[in-house]
Amino acid sequence: MNIHHKRSLKRTGPIVPSSSLSIKPPPNFLTFPCKPQSAPSPMLSALQSPPATSTALGLPLLPCELLHEILFRLPLPDLHRLRSVSHHLSALVSSPDFRRLYHLNSSLSSSSWLFILSKRPPRESILRGFHSSSSLWCFRFPLLSLQPFDDPYFLAASGPFFLFASNSRRDLVSIHLPSGSIHRVPPSPLGPCGTSSWRRSALKLTADPNSHRFRFLFAEMYNSLPYLFEYRSDTATWHASEAVFASSGRRYDSDPLNVYLHLAHTGTESLVLCTGPRTNGPLLLRPRFTENPLGPDRLHVYGDGNMAIIKSVPMEEGSSRVRVRTRVLTGIELWGISSDGTEWVLKSRVCREMIEGIKKPYGVMMGCMAEREGVVRLVLMSNCRGAWDLVWLSYNRAQTQWRWIPVPDCGTKGLNMAGIALSSTFSRLWPAPAGEQCK
Repeated sequence: MNIHHKRSLKRTGPIVPSSSLSIKPPPNFLTFPCKPQSAPSPMLSALQSPPATSTALGLPLLPCELLHEILFRLPLPDLHRLRSVSHHLSALVSSPDFRRLYHLNSSLSSSSWLFILSKRPPRESILRGFHSSSSLWCFRFPLLSLQPFDDPYFLAASGPFFLFASNSRRDLVSIHLPSGSIHRVPPSPLGPCGTSSWRRSALKLTADPNSHRFRFLFAEMYNSLPYLFEYRSDTATWHASEAVFASSGRRYDSDPLNVYLHLAHTGTESLVLCTGPRTNGPLLLRPRFTENPLGPDRLHVYGDGNMAIIKSVPMEEGSSRVRVRTRVLTGIELWGISSDGTEWVLKSRVCREMIEGIKKPYGVMMGCMAEREGVVRLVLMSNCRGAWDLVWLSYNRAQTQWRWIPVPDCGTKGLNMAGIALSSTFSRLWPAPAGEQCK
């Protein structure tokens, strides 16, 4: 087994906390297109075009309970547009009490977001967000408006927190967007790392929904031994723990609260680190396939204890003089870890009709996957001749159904992509009340 790092590992003593830099958030930290790519909700249209009569009942004059019931049915981007309708609605939507009630009561508050970081040389870096319920690219955030940033790479998102790595500075930076607070994460016990050292399948960012705190976890091999490294923003310290095999005295329990970090895959066997409330420390799982799933025609995407196997075939395009070799999707399979943690189990296949609708020629492809509340979300990002394409699929375990969420182009042709992530708890992204700080 390869050793990824050969630096000295400090296993005792806390890491010296880094200071948090609190800055004023830029005025356009959440912007929306002037011309939506799809029609706004009927309720929003009514608010923007009230009937021309002096006896009409304005929406702000409705009883508070009824007004809340109406607003709870709106997705988050529409709520932000309401802030420009009237001072009354702006104050209501921005209030801490409404934010809390919306998060607890709205079925749309848990709608998923897709975030990508696009870069245009020499220094333009823009974080863009797509909202699944609104079917809109309704989030656009230029990173250069927050200093200091140098050659950022987007690693992960959870709630209002976004984590970036800097290749030139070899450090990690988190942003709490509602307050505009920047927090520099101190180097891990393995020392400073460049962007190439971070593997998306082996890291996890989790935000505390009840406070301005987060945890960042990643798994790595050190001296051929599996380790879990965990950073907590409330104490600004790192902790390292060696993982043990699940068969050596500790029982593995499948739990929705478990965090799964993929370490490696060789032949028919994977190494997956699992940690959770009932694991009593990190466990090392070794799920196996009955046959080798690797091959030149297959791409693996990992996330939250799942594996997506993307199958494709080569093809050639162009004239007789200039031929371009590309690939085309032929199938997608979803696999999960068995209840005892020893096998990969086939959960579902995407139907042929859906594959026909989403397949396009591509030169390169990457992906990300996340699961929340029994729904697995898979996003594949591919490039062909400088044009980017995004495919978003979700699988509902209870209904055993796949769903395709069309993602429109957001003007990224010719740009460089520097990271992609899914987040299901972004509904708390409101401007922070005065005096509210990030820890």
